[in-house]
Amino acid sequence: MIIGNGLIAKSFVQEFGDDPNVIIFASGVSNSREINSDAFLREKQMLIEALSQKKMLVYFSTCSVDDPELITTPYVINKMEMETLVRSAKDFAIFRLPQVVGKTPNPNTLTNFLNKKIISCEPFQVWRHATRNLIDVDDVAAIVTYLIRSSVTSGITINIACPYSVTVPQLVKIFELVLNKKASYTEVEAGGTYMIDASLATKVAREIGIDFDDAYVEKLIRKYYG
Repeated sequence: MIIGNGLIAKSFVQEFGDDPNVIIFASGVSNSREINSDAFLREKQMLIEALSQKKMLVYFSTCSVDDPELITTPYVINKMEMETLVRSAKDFAIFRLPQVVGKTPNPNTLTNFLNKKIISCEPFQVWRHATRNLIDVDDVAAIVTYLIRSSVTSGITINIACPYSVTVPQLVKIFELVLNKKASYTEVEAGGTYMIDASLATKVAREIGIDFDDAYVEKLIRKYYG
């Protein structure tokens, strides 16, 4: 059973759309800059309803719970509260995600933002020291599905992420290469980095043939924006 109709939800329809034993909850607040309390309340109410069905519940949180710069934002605070709620279930799995890339009209994703700004020649600012971890939505679905079907996920909270991050200036350079277009941006002295433990996801990726090589991010951007 799938709850949600966005990028992540759609990636699990084929495998779990008709599964009577697993609920893929992918209907949370998608904008990390959200501040409207009503949006967070809607997610909580939907999650409580899903938990009442007494099935294995798969919840998608964010790797930003470990980011010291974002941990006090309403979005991350809400994710941490939802994680606590999910852990009240008898059978659950929490997967924390970084920047998930795929075909989506959502203007709030970092990659859609950069793509639009560069194509339209609009100026923008880049935090010089900020890093971001990017992963293909198809790889998220493959790794998560493998873990669920292997019956090793009940009661766990893990990161599903690329084993390395890139700086935002590096990401802009990749977009310039893929789009063959110069970006109009200025760098500001801001941003930071934090570690994401993606060891289990990396191990599973190797087992199922996903290659997180040095060109992973460039190949990812080419796949969806080239």
